Amino acid sequence: MLFIFCTCFFRLAYVAPESRVVGAGDLVDEPKKIAVHYLRGYFLLDFFVVLPLPQVIILAIIPRSFGLSTTADDAKNYLRVIILLQYVPRIIRFVPLLGGRQSATGFIFESAWANFVINLLMFVLAGHVVGSCWYLFGLQRVNQCLQNACSVSNISSCKVFRDCGLNFDIGGQNEQISQQWVNEPASTACFDTGNDTNFQYGIYQQAVLLATKHSAVTRYVYSLFWGFQQISTLAGNLIPSYFEGEVLFTMAIVGLGLLLFALLIGNMQNFLQALGSRKLEMQLRRRDVEQWMSHRRLPEDLRR
Repeated sequence: MLFIFCTCFFRLAYVAPESRVVGAGDLVDEPKKIAVHYLRGYFLLDFFVVLPLPQVIILAIIPRSFGLSTTADDAKNYLRVIILLQYVPRIIRFVPLLGGRQSATGFIFESAWANFVINLLMFVLAGHVVGSCWYLFGLQRVNQCLQNACSVSNISSCKVFRDCGLNFDIGGQNEQISQQWVNEPASTACFDTGNDTNFQYGIYQQAVLLATKHSAVTRYVYSLFWGFQQISTLAGNLIPSYFEGEVLFTMAIVGLGLLLFALLIGNMQNFLQALGSRKLEMQLRRRDVEQWMSHRRLPEDLRR
């Protein structure tokens, strides 16, 4: 991936900024100038984006630095920070492309099929991100419910049974305590998504039920469908609870859906304007050619 990344951007021509004062600008296609321009620009940002930091965190840093005493909550927090630090630069570099920015030789996507495919992939990518966040936030709400249940219960070591990251050998008496925690009404109530429960899940009710499925394909496909559905309908069927984070997440879905629709309309408008300007240019050229042939009194067969 890194080789393809370097090859593409070190060969991408650019328009010299000093030549944009007058005219359309000069296209620079010399390899050395392109490399210097890219190294002075977004090279460090793009290099940071393609680094496999989540894999390094999971496979190397967490096991070696923290060992078996690391809890699952700590590992998830470290992973969230790294993913957010990488996704923000990706969005910064990707949004201008989705906005229909013009290249040095015209629009980046010049055919109707290319515009259709890029907008469809944009919606699928947004549905993937929204569905993944929805499933992750749903698991966080379940985790919060289990924490509340552990704090009000009289069962010792319930935190160990809730957190899979701790090195704890369940056997003998501990197995009996674990069975008590499983049968505890406060813990089992966390998987009850009814409206009469003390812990309200709001828009995460389906995510709680989805977490009980063993198939990873089922969890991913349904999360992708949920995200795609909510973006397409602007979260019109969602009724969040009074939890602030859930309300903000719903507002973010509505804003993202509006942004994607605005980008779709803007891209199609730019495409239609480009087609109209090209058609008008061809008509003007044909009229000029016909006038030139008429002034030169060319034969009819030669005109055709």
